[in-house]
Amino acid sequence: MPRQPLAIGTWGLIRTHEVTDSSGRKAYRAITNFRDFNGKLLRIERRGKTKGAARANLQQALSERAKMGKAGSWTPSHRFSEVADEWVKEIEELVLDGARSPGTVQIYRSVLEKHVRPALGELRLVEVTTARVDTFIRTVKTDVGVPTAKLCRSVTSGVMGLAVRSGPLDVNPVREIRRIERPRGKKLARSLTIEEVELWLKAVSENELAVRKDLPDLSLFMLGTGVRIGEALALTWAETDLSAGAVDIEWTISRITGQGLVRRPTKSEAGERSLGLPQRVHDMLRRRFDAGVRLDWPVFPDSIGGYRDPTNILRDLRKVRAEVASLEWVKSHNFRKTLATMLDDAGQSARQIADQLGHSRVSMTQDGYLGRKIKNPLVVEAMNRVLGNEPDGEKGGKDVG
Repeated sequence: MPRQPLAIGTWGLIRTHEVTDSSGRKAYRAITNFRDFNGKLLRIERRGKTKGAARANLQQALSERAKMGKAGSWTPSHRFSEVADEWVKEIEELVLDGARSPGTVQIYRSVLEKHVRPALGELRLVEVTTARVDTFIRTVKTDVGVPTAKLCRSVTSGVMGLAVRSGPLDVNPVREIRRIERPRGKKLARSLTIEEVELWLKAVSENELAVRKDLPDLSLFMLGTGVRIGEALALTWAETDLSAGAVDIEWTISRITGQGLVRRPTKSEAGERSLGLPQRVHDMLRRRFDAGVRLDWPVFPDSIGGYRDPTNILRDLRKVRAEVASLEWVKSHNFRKTLATMLDDAGQSARQIADQLGHSRVSMTQDGYLGRKIKNPLVVEAMNRVLGNEPDGEKGGKDVG
């Protein structure tokens, strides 16, 4: 049976020999064969005063040579963490190109450092097998939850995809792991009923903290339009047309580590949309506008007229909902789910609902061949039936923080 050749970028047995240097002093030489990235076998050696020093010097040289590889390539002996660092740089470049949002790379970095790197970071690429990844993902699903497990799968797949593109691997091992199924009986984000919508709006209008933080109007706006919380807080009066009863959703706002509060374009082209306003939402915006504003001001500003941090709003919502009997489960995402459910009940198609919510895809065929972002007047009619035409009435002053 012929001996199997060394894998590209690896080396064989290290041998040490005693030698004499040019001055006649005793030293040691460590030597081995290294299979270079062009397939050729090279003899690499290093010297030291002791056997251990010679071996350490040689191993350091071999590791550095293995890391170099060909330009832009990796080897099976590289560690997962090394490729992960390069993959993060690729995502950052996509952010600069506008193909990914800053929030995306922030989430990926967090998942990589908290979950993926501790589990897989020190493994060599050849050791990151489907079985190991599957076990890791199942553990995260059990210990942390389904959403985090899916993020871990995405990050791991991205890193190993880079390894496949660079040459050392032929197949991405993440592709073959089991699907991440939501546990049986686990409920998806639920929507509010019409009665619960009114209960929530009444509760926040009577809650001192909620009124001070401007949550009643913000809740009504999000329920009536289905926008994301970052989109609502990024909206300025310049993107609001009260004469036509519509708003243009073009921006979102979020806090990015190292950059602070960032207002940027919506995460996809589908996110750029013009939305009609139910009468109750229209009346609320008219009241706020008549109180005196500038066009470049946010519609839902902080206490000094600037943009508000979504993280702070979510914290305020948690405090308020804890005091609302039977609605302690309500989160901002439930507002979007509520609008989608009510529009579905009103006979709207999946395409129309996706356009309203700013989703990128309903299906591949629809995304590829149907028009998008047409203002849908039936949305206004449907939400008027849900929210009614009751005027807001005057509210007391607020101290938004």
